[in-house]
Amino acid sequence: MIKIFLLLGFLAPLAAKNTFTPISDPDKLPKTALELWKGYDARAEDLEVKIIEEWKTDEVTTRYLTYKVGRFKGADSRVAAYYSFPNKPGKHPAFVWSHGGGQRAERNRSVYFAKQGFANVDVNWLGRPVKENIEANTDWGKVDPTQGPRFYSKALRQGWKVNLLPDEFSIDPIPSPRNSNWVLLSMAGRRAITFLERQSEVKADKIGFTGFSMGGMITALTATDPRLKAVAPFVGGTAFKYVDFPGGIVGSSKRAQFQNLDMYKKVIDPVASWPYVQCPVAFITSSNDFHSTFERIYRSMDLLPHGDWRVSSNVHYNHGVGPEEWALLNLWFKKYLGDEQIVIPQTPPSEFSMDKGVATFSVSPKAINRLAGVKIYYSYDPNSRTRFWHLAEATKTNHTWKTEIPVYPKLPLYVFGHCRYQLDQEMTLQVGSSKTFSINSKEAIHEPHDVDLKELSKLAGSGLIEDFSNGTADWSSRNGDSITTYKLQSPMINRSNHKVLAFTIDPQGRDHTLRLRLGSSFLSRENNLGNFTFSTRLSGNGPQKILIDRTDFKSEKGTELEWAKVSTFNVTLVDLKQRETVRLTDPKTHSILKRIELIDRP
Repeated sequence: MIKIFLLLGFLAPLAAKNTFTPISDPDKLPKTALELWKGYDARAEDLEVKIIEEWKTDEVTTRYLTYKVGRFKGADSRVAAYYSFPNKPGKHPAFVWSHGGGQRAERNRSVYFAKQGFANVDVNWLGRPVKENIEANTDWGKVDPTQGPRFYSKALRQGWKVNLLPDEFSIDPIPSPRNSNWVLLSMAGRRAITFLERQSEVKADKIGFTGFSMGGMITALTATDPRLKAVAPFVGGTAFKYVDFPGGIVGSSKRAQFQNLDMYKKVIDPVASWPYVQCPVAFITSSNDFHSTFERIYRSMDLLPHGDWRVSSNVHYNHGVGPEEWALLNLWFKKYLGDEQIVIPQTPPSEFSMDKGVATFSVSPKAINRLAGVKIYYSYDPNSRTRFWHLAEATKTNHTWKTEIPVYPKLPLYVFGHCRYQLDQEMTLQVGSSKTFSINSKEAIHEPHDVDLKELSKLAGSGLIEDFSNGTADWSSRNGDSITTYKLQSPMINRSNHKVLAFTIDPQGRDHTLRLRLGSSFLSRENNLGNFTFSTRLSGNGPQKILIDRTDFKSEKGTELEWAKVSTFNVTLVDLKQRETVRLTDPKTHSILKRIELIDRP
């Protein structure tokens, strides 16, 4: 490791000018997203780059550095970042990575992308200590767009500032769009673009931007920068955050956080920015994401002035993408920033119609020779954060997959096609690898004006939750061991509270501990009962049925469990002899699980 210290640029004069002049006249405030950035030049101020440390391998050079975002309230704001680039001679495409809330810049991530051929800046906007325990770090000075002292030792506020109201750490002394934390964070991103432009190893006309969660929101607000040639927000960056879900789902929007809602809508919410984004967009997400909710993604893409966009989603997951979605990010930037002739199939064409109480949905993916699979999913639940996506039975004719789905009065319907494609060769990812990538069709949305969620209970049929005939395809897993499903939010399941949970399992002659964790996060606020846990020991050979009453679950809040108010159902199985968690996503081991259902009490 080589330690160096460089100061690029001249020392700022003692009476340096603030980047923004405070506005005290409401008539002079920016009224649109374009006006917000009018007159701002991300290249104007010296970056005053300080290189703190450098690491070099045969393939990649990485530098840990800080750069100046701007000057606010008489003090400089500086952020730290990792900058990595391939050692291969010549100029390279580049992009900015913006981490998510509670996270930090990661040297390993930056090195990975450099090995893929990209110069990249991984911005440490939150100011959390980096893993190398380097003292020099982000210092926002007299402003604070961070999440409080839990993450940032120099925080001026106790937490994230959600509104546009003034305080002693805001830019303007009156309610103003420029008092939004997002403005400062987008500025940090725009200045990172400027940094990349000026590096001798970077193709200055081939720069992109991406980020995770809050970094996805930063991506959306920065995407209007004309220097960007492609962007890829991850699980964040949707417009319409102020719009509630249909049916009166309390807490489904952020409108209550804004005393100046009209100002937020017209300037800060991505609804104000997406119409002016000229570059290609890949929106990478999970189907049940709490932050980039599903319908808002498609409504955001509808705002673009062009059709060069894709959506790729990890089905049955919340706030986490899988190998296929990570693969699409690499493809996206290689196509639009690199020199390779990359062909990414277009958004699969789809058709949707309704007649006499039946909806017909079809999807006709292109690039059939590369197609690895097509599935059509649907739901009647307007709460995209907790809905269970049902797999539709589809028929294939030529290159079109088609399904028919009942439509019910006063209930919405959501349908999309999920298409998987073969990569030309297996792609190495930062963690693992992938042979495929995924692209969604457009989502078909039917939302009657008189949505009544009480109608969902009329769809209830049997109490079957899972028979594992399709393995764990309807479940998600972050580690391959424990599995989680949203199936208890399926209105087709009879979730009457008089029923008991019947769990059929075959220990296969080994001693196990079965652990269940049920949660109700992201349901309508009045239905959020908290988390519940249950644990029992199992042994023996052959299937055995365990009956579990609602009252057998321990509540973290002292509340009583209700089956219909369970959003996430998590199963963990521990092999007591091996003292390890059973890998339930492995077909060889999930056969231990036989059936889960709600039945009448014997």
